[in-house]
Formats: sequence, structure tokens, C-alpha cells
Amino acid sequence: MTESPRPIREQFLRLAARRGAGPFHRTGYYHFLGQGDFQVGQPLSLWTLAQWEAWFDRLKLYGHSQVWLLVNGYTLAYRSREYPEFRDPRASAAREPGFLNTLVAAGHARGLSMYAVFTTDGHAAGMVARHPELAAVDREGKRAADDLLCLEEPVVQRYLTTVFEEVIAETPAWDGVVFHPTESSPVRFNGATRAAFRAETGRELRDEPDDAVLGWCNRRFAVQMREWIGWWQARIARLDCVMFNCWWIDAHLDAYRTVLPAAARVCVRDRDYRCPDWRKRPLTGWVRAFGAARIVFMPSSGGYPELGRPPAEEPLAGYDRLLTLAAHLKVREVVSFAGWGAGNDEEQRLDLGLLKGCSAALAPSSESLLDSLDADWTGTRAELLR
Repeated sequence: MTESPRPIREQFLRLAARRGAGPFHRTGYYHFLGQGDFQVGQPLSLWTLAQWEAWFDRLKLYGHSQVWLLVNGYTLAYRSREYPEFRDPRASAAREPGFLNTLVAAGHARGLSMYAVFTTDGHAAGMVARHPELAAVDREGKRAADDLLCLEEPVVQRYLTTVFEEVIAETPAWDGVVFHPTESSPVRFNGATRAAFRAETGRELRDEPDDAVLGWCNRRFAVQMREWIGWWQARIARLDCVMFNCWWIDAHLDAYRTVLPAAARVCVRDRDYRCPDWRKRPLTGWVRAFGAARIVFMPSSGGYPELGRPPAEEPLAGYDRLLTLAAHLKVREVVSFAGWGAGNDEEQRLDLGLLKGCSAALAPSSESLLDSLDADWTGTRAELLR
């Protein structure tokens, strides 16, 4: 008999109180300090330092160990001097002097590792609107997306480097840096891009088929990642450097495995909880290519509104499968996406229950367990709880 959503949710809430960390040794949340890709005035952007400190206390109480903070996106969530027109007009971190430095110090005071997250070629709606000549264009020369920059443009390179420099000037006390590629297609045919391709290959970019252009753009981004990582590591010693995956990157793992520094890691985002075949998941491919120690897994959290508040049976089943797969692959680090908030107390405990009480925490992980969860999550789950 299929269990109703309420008993399933209660199972995870009950398991949240289990002792120990479960299969995951380092956990935390990813938040937007400003608009991110949501809207100006999103709830977390308005938080005071006292509210952030209370949240950090709660994270520590629940056994979490890290906080990722997006400092740019559609707006700049810090006090930029070079680009004041892109400051988030309502975000506390962009309005109050010293906010970012004090925030990072508050996290450290509670034993939390603090990571600065940067969008790169995408999520730059303000820059594209003010400087349309920097926007990535398609084969016909039309704007490819409303927030996509052309990385080959020198002005874009200076813009991103300046953002990095300004954030370090606000506080150099970061434990890690995370780079977020565009979520749109990176394929672009700007004059600067065509010139770079011609100089590298002797061929014309517009003459290449779409799959070849996408492959070249991936190799280009991998090289760009290597340069950014080197830039940051030259300024902050022992910095943990992480790159997000994306749908257009997942089929080009070899380019990143070959080009990225050996210490660089990858955060694999996977919110497609409906996918029933664990062998086809992006996480499986990334672990096989890079090894589990270099992978961070990012599911959604209970505070992600599209899943419902609180999440119903279907997403709970999906996230149990996702976390069980991560545990089976020996991924030990999970940072949950909660851009504009992690929900209420029950939803935060639900996140914790999923980490501590996913199926891999109830039984030895195996391929047969993953297969049975894909085939019949409810029945398998009921057996494990007996």
C-alpha cells in the first residue's frame, strides 16, 4: 500500500533527531546575498546581521559546517565602487559599510566555512542592459540571452576581475570560491569570439556545426576556469576552488578533467528528482570522471518553493534517491540550494532528516538498493524502516 505524504514526511522529521552526521560529513546551504536571479528585495537580501547570526547559530546547532554566499548575479550584493550602478538597491550587504566582512567573521566565529560564489558569463542582466555591445550573440548576430556576456570581450574580462578584486577588498577571509557558469547556452558568435577561434584553429567559427562550437566553448570555459582559479589562489592561500556543473558542461567532462587544476572541485547540481535511472544521472558521470573527493552535491532544500511547502511525497522520494546515490558514490559533501531561504523550522529539519535518514543511511548502499529505489521507492523505503 502506498503511504500518504504525511507519514513519509514524519519519517524524515523523526530521523532528523538521529545522532551523528549520517553518510555526509560536510553540509551547508547556498544563499543569495542580493537579487541573484530572483527579484530585488528577496527575503535573505534584506536580513540584518543579527538575523544572519541567528541563522548561523541554527546551522551550527544542526551540525552544518559551511555557508555559500552569492555576491553578484543580476545585481552586485556588495558595495562596489567601480560599478555602483549595479549595486543591489535593497540588499543589506550592498547598502551597509563593512557588512560583508562582518558577515564572514560571524560565520567563522561559529566554526563555519565561508564561500564566495560568483556568476560569470551569465546572470549579468544589468551589464547587458547598459552595455548591449558586450552581450553574447547567436549566428544571426542577435542577442543570445538577456543576461549572457561574451567572455572574449576585454571589457567583460575587466568587469569580472574587478568584481573579484572588490570582493576580496571587502574581506579576504574566504575559505573557498565558487564559479557559476551561465545556465543559457554558451554558444556565441561575437566578433571577438570569432577572432579567437580563427587565431586558435585557422578556421571560421560560423562554418562549424553546432556541436563543434559547443565543444570549443566548453574547452574555452575550462581554460578560463583554470585562469580564474590561479588568480584566486595567488591571493588567498589554501583556498578551496569549486566550479558548478551545468547542463551544457555535463557531456564534456574530458575537457574539464584535462584542463582544471588537480585541486579544483566540482559542485554537481541535480534537481531533477523525477529521473528514475541512477546510472544516467549527471552525478554518476562526474564522480567517475573526477573521483568522489572532488565532488560536492547540491540538491534543493525544503525551502525551494516549487516543491511545495512542505514538499510532498514525490519530491521527497526523488531527493531520497538523489542523496542515496551520492552516498553510494562516496560523495561526502552536500550543500543544499536555498537561494532566498531554507523555509521554516520544520522544513529545515526535513532537510536534516533527508541527510541523516536517506535510504543509504538505513541500509548498506549498493547498486541493488539504488535499482530498487528507482523501481519502487515507497516499498523499498518501508522495508528499510522495519
